[in-house]
Amino acid sequence: MKHSTDPHHSVTHQPEVSVLGEHTSAACLWWCVSLCVLLTLLLAAGRPVLAQTTRIIFLHHSCGGNLIEQGGVREGLKALGYEFYDHGYNGEGLRLADGSYTGTNFYVPGDNTDPDGFAAIFAQPLHDPPDNTFSYLMQYDVIAFKSCFPVSNIGDDEQLAEYQSYYRSIRDRVDQYSDKVFVVVTQPPQVPASSDPEEAARARAFVNWLQSDEYLAGRPNVFVFDFFGLLAGDDDFLRPEYRVDEYDAHPNERANREIGPLFVAFINQAISSYEGGRPRPTPTPPTPAKLTARPPTPSVSLPTLGLGMIDDFESAAGYWETNTATGSAVECGPDTGTAHGGAASLRVHYSIAPGGWVDCGRSFESPQDWSDGEGISLWLRSDGTAQWITLMLFAGDADEPTPFEVDFEITSESALGWRQVGFSWASFARAEWADEGGLAELDPARVTGYGFSLGADETSSEGTLRVDDLYLSPGAAPPLSIPAATPTAVPTTPAEEAAEEPGEKTGEGEEPAGGICPGAALPLGMLTVLLAGRRRKQVCAPG
Repeated sequence: MKHSTDPHHSVTHQPEVSVLGEHTSAACLWWCVSLCVLLTLLLAAGRPVLAQTTRIIFLHHSCGGNLIEQGGVREGLKALGYEFYDHGYNGEGLRLADGSYTGTNFYVPGDNTDPDGFAAIFAQPLHDPPDNTFSYLMQYDVIAFKSCFPVSNIGDDEQLAEYQSYYRSIRDRVDQYSDKVFVVVTQPPQVPASSDPEEAARARAFVNWLQSDEYLAGRPNVFVFDFFGLLAGDDDFLRPEYRVDEYDAHPNERANREIGPLFVAFINQAISSYEGGRPRPTPTPPTPAKLTARPPTPSVSLPTLGLGMIDDFESAAGYWETNTATGSAVECGPDTGTAHGGAASLRVHYSIAPGGWVDCGRSFESPQDWSDGEGISLWLRSDGTAQWITLMLFAGDADEPTPFEVDFEITSESALGWRQVGFSWASFARAEWADEGGLAELDPARVTGYGFSLGADETSSEGTLRVDDLYLSPGAAPPLSIPAATPTAVPTTPAEEAAEEPGEKTGEGEEPAGGICPGAALPLGMLTVLLAGRRRKQVCAPG
């Protein structure tokens, strides 16, 4: 294997040696060279994988992140002398060998790690310096990559054939780089509640094909770690003992603790196979004894869904509250069927009367510390309805939190797929309708709730918005793929403010750049009082 260049490597110059004679010098040089060659061969024969530092990169999403954290993957590979790097969602980005985030990412197109996404990545040109995902990956010696469990929903034989064609194109590109090791990590299986036996059987057929001679023959630098096979039962679904619940296909901690060491051993054996011509590794299915013999891996502090994760909406835990103007309606809560990652997302179905608004949000039992991040990122998908949205964060005193908000627009393009949007903490401005006192600036260490507000101008608006994978951004917030804007509200006069009663309908008024009265209040438990205060203070000017 041709190892990646270490930019910190320095050249050591040897001092000159006195020469007693031409023949003596030649003899000494010959013996020194022979001794060095012999020692090198002995080291290589004894343990080729540790002959020099090998850099490994693993491209994954949430299941891969959990495998790393709960399965001790980084620690295990480090103990073998490797440098292990990994890259999750673009919002998380690259982690270094010591596990720290860099605040940078590989620009994975659409954050797509399905077979078509990987095919697109491996079709990218190789550039130096790197400016695309493929070029970044090729800076490493070993490139491992994995799709998530939705890939196990293979609806028909045509889709199965399509997946195979994507991986053939990946293999054809890999054939051009025999100095690198590539490890395909098969996707996890689904749970019965989110699939059916026919889909599961096709998922099994797909991973079996990836491990077959048809795919691997003649390619000593390509390996397949059968994550699916280690997780699935005889019915080709995620084994019951490895499930979080009946709806969630993320492998649980037990699964990751058992399979993590197998993944470490497989990577080590794959490199040995490549460098020493040894047989391909085949992981042995875990046994209960391995689980009890292994000490527990230290748990990750908030958030528990994975470092940087705020909410993946896979669980119905957490009560979502709604509020609407007269004549408008909204349904809000986790829902399966469409998701960016996993099996569920937050579904917001709204019907907004002219000049109306709807709110959807949740509060926390105690303030959350999000100060480890530099901002927040989330994924959005709509049904194609253009809509202004206010993202709101509440922070400070749990009983009297201060509202902060940022406004952005979704367009008809969002119906084409999931789009990522991100904001730094500095993007959130203190709401104009906030009561006196409280925080002057957002304190991410004291977040008490968050939510979304949508409104309409003189025409009604109806549609469905989905939100998924809410993350803390480890560095600067990721670039916006949905345009952001800051609508300008028209200040109300004292007469207008006094004229409005708490129970009156509001929302008639000025149309900002996107066409709505921006930033409706969020009724989150104690925040209901704030809502009433906002409705009194923020009255859109007559149109």
